[in-house]
Formats: sequence, structure tokens, C-alpha cells
Amino acid sequence: MKTKRLIVAMILVLLVVGVLSAAGQAEKAGAQKEYVLRLGHDQSTGHPYDLGAKYFADNVEKATDGAVKIVIYPSAQLGDSAEQIEGLRMGTLDITVAAFAHAASFIPELDLFGAPFLFVDEAHFSNVFNGEVGEILDKASKDHYGIRLLSTFTSGYRLLFNNKRPVKTAEDLVGIKVRVMGGEANAMTWSVFGALPTPMPYSEVYSALQAGVIDGAENEPVSILMNRFYENAPYFALTKHLVLPMGVFISGDVYDKLPADYQRILKEEAVKAAKWEMTYITAENVKAIAEMEKMGVQVTTPDPSVFQAQGKEIQNLVAKKLGLIELLEKVRAAE
Repeated sequence: MKTKRLIVAMILVLLVVGVLSAAGQAEKAGAQKEYVLRLGHDQSTGHPYDLGAKYFADNVEKATDGAVKIVIYPSAQLGDSAEQIEGLRMGTLDITVAAFAHAASFIPELDLFGAPFLFVDEAHFSNVFNGEVGEILDKASKDHYGIRLLSTFTSGYRLLFNNKRPVKTAEDLVGIKVRVMGGEANAMTWSVFGALPTPMPYSEVYSALQAGVIDGAENEPVSILMNRFYENAPYFALTKHLVLPMGVFISGDVYDKLPADYQRILKEEAVKAAKWEMTYITAENVKAIAEMEKMGVQVTTPDPSVFQAQGKEIQNLVAKKLGLIELLEKVRAAE
């Protein structure tokens, strides 16, 4: 009888060990599950945003031992920026690199960052988005629209380009039709400066300049060069009025389904990619201006003091209208 009981006990032990081993193998297999994420943006292949996205994708794949792969779709293949933001929620896209201005209609807090002259320098920009303000915007993105903000790329300083006349003073802006991205702050900026803001998708800017629908627009030099906007608008004004935040947004549903380790890796690598992209685009913007000057572009440098004084007023007006005075103060304090 004792022998029989011993045999039964041994069988039970073996069964338990087998179940635990199977569970361990299943857990291991689950940890090794592969995730293929689609990342879209509206710039061409080789643009700093595109290269920053590739830097991010390559390092995520390395850090996860190939378990998380990010496939990049440039040149608005999956829709313009606003459509890509919507795609994160609809499930047609997993990650996008998109301007805050294009997401502001869904996440009001982001609209503040269309106000001019918010950032003193690159270090101030990094302090804002890698600190408390970045955390606030991530939470706002999640609460308002169910998406997450992993990190923030930068445009570097943007300038005005137009086909009417050189802009040397604020008076030279009066009556010029300037394409704007959308959002309260962006339109208000050009209205206060005396221009006529005209909302328009980015993909239509070249043809609109050609057809005379708009007289000019504003962008970072490297984008003007790569999209050949200078062909239809050869007057450049180094206003340096805006440093455009480009959010690396991910679908909240996709993010929540990833293992915690992969969530951490995505966040860490997105921040590293943002730092890399800032260094790269800053240098490329300088080169782009020099290259376009060789092609006959006329560059002026208006006195920034007038614009900056108006910029402070616009910041206050936008923050008050959006109910974001406290957030504006946090941005200023991060300097």
C-alpha cells in the first residue's frame, strides 16, 4: 500500500512539474512575440524627420532583440498629418511623427505651442518636452484622444518665404497670404503680424504657391529645400518666429498591448531619437539656407525685436483663450 501511495505521489509531482514547465514555456513564447508597428509622417525620404524615425526604429529593434519592428511610411502615404493622427485612434496606423498644430484640434493643450518665440534656445526646448510639461502633454493626449506622446522632434527655427517681396520690416508683411497649419495660435500669429493666414494641408502648398492661391508660407529651411518651395517663393525672411514641436505619437491601444519592458524601450529610444534629430536638423537647416542662396533665393533678416514683443502678447492671448496660463508659465520656467 505504501509503495502504491508513493508511486501516486510521484506521478502527481511529475504532473505538477510538467504543468509548470509548460506554463514557463508559454510565458517565454509570449515574451518573444513579435510586434510590427506602422509609422507614418508627411515628409519625403531622407528628411530629418524621416531619418529620426529610422534612428528610432533601428534602435527599438536592437533593444528588443528584433521583437518590435517599426515599418516607416514617408511622404504622407498613409494620409496627411491630421489624417494620421486620426489613424492612431482608428487603428489604421500605430505611430506618427506629426506637428502639434495638426493634433491640436483633438488635444487643445498642444495648440499653445503654435505661439511664436516660446523657446529661447534648443536647451530650453529639450527641457520643456523632457520634463514636467512633456508628462502633462502625454497625459492630455491620452485623456483627450487615447494616444500617447513618446517624445518630441523639432523643426529648428522656421522662416517665412513668399513670392511678393522681400520682408525687411513688419510693414512688409501686410496683405501677404500666408499658409498656416491650423490651430488658434498659428493663425493669430500671422494676423497680428499683418499677414492674411490661410489654412491649408501641407501637401497643397507647392501647387498653391504656383497658382497664386497663397503668396507664402513658413517652414524650416531643410523642408523648403527638399520640397522645392523656393522655386515658387524666392524671398526668405529669417524671422525665427517658431520652433515647431513634432510629436512622436503612438496609439494608446497599441501601447497598452505591449509588454511593460517594450513600453519602456519605446519611450527611451524615442527620447534618444529626438535628441539625435535636434542635432542633425540644426546643422542641416544652416546648410539648406546656404544652398538655396546659391540658387538665387534672397534672404533678409528683419529686426526681431518688433516680432518678439508681439510674440509675447500672442502667447498670453492664446494661453488665456485656451485656459492654459499655468502651462505657459511652466514652459517659460523650464528655461
